Amino acid sequence: MKSRLSTLTLTAALITLAGCSSTSQPGRHTSLGEDVTGSGFLGDIYPKMKEGEDKEALRLYRNPKFASTASFTHYNKVLIDPIKLYAGPKSKLHDAPATDTAAIVQGFHQQLTEQLGKDYQIVNQPGPDTLQISVAIVDAEAADASMKAASYIPIPIGLPGAKAATMQTITQTTGKPPFTGQVTIEGKIDDARTGEVIAAEIDRRVGSRRPIIGLFESSTYDSWSDVNAAGLYWAERLRYRLCERRGASDCVQASE
Repeated sequence: MKSRLSTLTLTAALITLAGCSSTSQPGRHTSLGEDVTGSGFLGDIYPKMKEGEDKEALRLYRNPKFASTASFTHYNKVLIDPIKLYAGPKSKLHDAPATDTAAIVQGFHQQLTEQLGKDYQIVNQPGPDTLQISVAIVDAEAADASMKAASYIPIPIGLPGAKAATMQTITQTTGKPPFTGQVTIEGKIDDARTGEVIAAEIDRRVGSRRPIIGLFESSTYDSWSDVNAAGLYWAERLRYRLCERRGASDCVQASE
């Protein structure tokens, strides 16, 4: 009876805690936070980019001609280009199955469409009063789902906190918790009619650890959940940023 109750309790926990994984930007002074170089997707924009501030992309460019709220209020449509895979020679995307990368690309495009569609008319042709969004996934790495799950299980024998300390050291050095996934994107916003670049960025996000509780989350066992969660965050953040640029008062911040 006790064993059966334990099973039921575990099942309830699995159902209750199942959900999306969380992600974060790697520390700016870690290897993943500092090693952010252009893939070539953004062309001649790279020299104009600078390091982003807190809560901003790792590398960022904003066209000063579009600094005012007035320069954004007339945009009421959005054209979202197909998401591209623009992997360099060192990108881990080369190791990912084509079916997986296709699903990631499609999922990210859908997330952008759903978020921006809340505020803009989504169109499929350039035209006046239209923002054109172009994004490339330049690197992505799946999580090691089995090892990620095992890493949540406490070590019953040994020095107290030794495992947690090791995990923390690795995270602080590399910028990514062990066994989690990561994804890097480059993107830009153009005026769809003139082709003028309004803003561009390079950013990277990694999976976050949720001690113990992560063992019961369904996303822990999905190798690409960290990558998909990062896509949702970026879509929400872009919606929030555009809302701010319009001078609206009901902007919803992205949730990490």
